[in-house]
Amino acid sequence: MQRIEANQLGGVTVGSLDRVIAALEADLVVEIRWHGAEIDSLVDEEHAGLVTKTAERLQHAGWITHAEVSFNHFGDRGRCDLVGWHPAQRVLAIFEVKSRLGNLQETLGRQDVKARLGWLIARQLGFGTPRMVVSVFVLAENGANRRLVTRHAALFRRYGVRGRAALTWIRRPASAVSGLLWFESSPRTDQGRTKRPRGPSRRPRAG
Repeated sequence: MQRIEANQLGGVTVGSLDRVIAALEADLVVEIRWHGAEIDSLVDEEHAGLVTKTAERLQHAGWITHAEVSFNHFGDRGRCDLVGWHPAQRVLAIFEVKSRLGNLQETLGRQDVKARLGWLIARQLGFGTPRMVVSVFVLAENGANRRLVTRHAALFRRYGVRGRAALTWIRRPASAVSGLLWFESSPRTDQGRTKRPRGPSRRPRAG
């Protein structure tokens, strides 16, 4: 206690500090920063960038997109990160975009509710009745997310069309699918990449 009062915190554990703060009927708040920015703000920024990048990919393939779509139907309420509508095929895609995965069962359960209410969301947005509703997961490209999907393969079984196959389906959404999943590099990661300049091509000399 004396060390804390003297502002000598070297070697003081967070638990000890928390007990002292609690005795004063106060709360201990630990804030993590990375390069001067709050982690939560960075995660929100990455999430927004992933949503924007996904929407642009869809629009390029002929989809109409709406971000942050709220719904409320007899107690089932929530918000979709992104909704895509393909007019030619009358397909509605409900997107869950994640920079990092938390409670998997809760996340997957909420996504199931959104997909089940796809017909309502389509009408709410003025699209009419969809021919098909598809649930889609877009995850930030990183090792932690890939390991979680691999470790909990049974939970993600519904999302069997993945990677390049999922992106191919987005361009031609005619066949019936249960769910899509792909990993998307965040815009922040893309900005940090440097492309190696290609040297002049050389043809092999004739022997």
